[in-house]
Amino acid sequence: MRPPCEIVQRDFLRTVRTFVARFLKEEGFSQTEIASKMDLTQAAVSKYLSQPPIKTKLVSDIDRLSQRLVEMIKTGEAESDQVVREICSVCMQSRIGSTLCEMHQDKVTALKAVNCQVCSQLLGGRDDDLAERALVIGDIMEALKIIEESETFVNIVPQVRANFVACNDSAQTVSDVVGVPGRITSIDGHARALVSPRFGASQHTAELLLSAKDSWPRIRACLCVSGKSEVVRNAMNTRFKVLSLKDPESSAIKIAMSLKKTGQKPSPRTTFPAIHVPGGFGIEPILYLFGPTAKELSERSIRLSDSLGT
Repeated sequence: MRPPCEIVQRDFLRTVRTFVARFLKEEGFSQTEIASKMDLTQAAVSKYLSQPPIKTKLVSDIDRLSQRLVEMIKTGEAESDQVVREICSVCMQSRIGSTLCEMHQDKVTALKAVNCQVCSQLLGGRDDDLAERALVIGDIMEALKIIEESETFVNIVPQVRANFVACNDSAQTVSDVVGVPGRITSIDGHARALVSPRFGASQHTAELLLSAKDSWPRIRACLCVSGKSEVVRNAMNTRFKVLSLKDPESSAIKIAMSLKKTGQKPSPRTTFPAIHVPGGFGIEPILYLFGPTAKELSERSIRLSDSLGT
């Protein structure tokens, strides 16, 4: 039980931090400034600066990486995600048949005996499950960008806030469905997802998507919006085929049972299905919109919100 992360933490990341701290000091940054730029404590920076010269096979790769990171910091281009991308990119390249791979096999000789290719398979896109999960995350991230850039989507955000989920063909459980933790809310007249999408983040809407996926084989995304009469009416005008339920109870199980009872047929490719759950005493009406991908569903939902005006 000795994965390459052990070497990454002990040798690679420690060396990167040491090199970056030293380069920044040479550029005239104080320890306080270095700590702020590197998102570390001043005590940690002091420790990295006081370490003796590091001897590791990774030095040449890390030297180039560290100089890129320092340049990003100096020019003000060091956004957190860009820094992480730079570090992880070099780490992953080194894990695929390069220095980190060699160091790991030298440390755990049993891996060399079986010609270990785990990193190549996982990081090189040869693991279907990981590749599909990445595609689903990418799809819903693109969809959220479309929604957040819209001037009108806030018109269809319900009081309980909008929820958005997506999955791939093989999804079977809630943990296979990606959703938005905390839902999509309204801030300063625009829709905002305050937390990045996560798998297993929205049990109710995820269960509903899985049930709908069984009834409509091409459906892979679900978005819940306001179920007010004018929203439902305009949804029909923007090529959503709306199934209206009588029971205001909106549990995924009850909705799934309603789908089976009505014998709902798959919608044409140009029409997206939708389920309207009526309101009741203390219950807000909700409209569940479905689409073949999160991106396509977001684009169709913006057509719906645009039709309601600003």
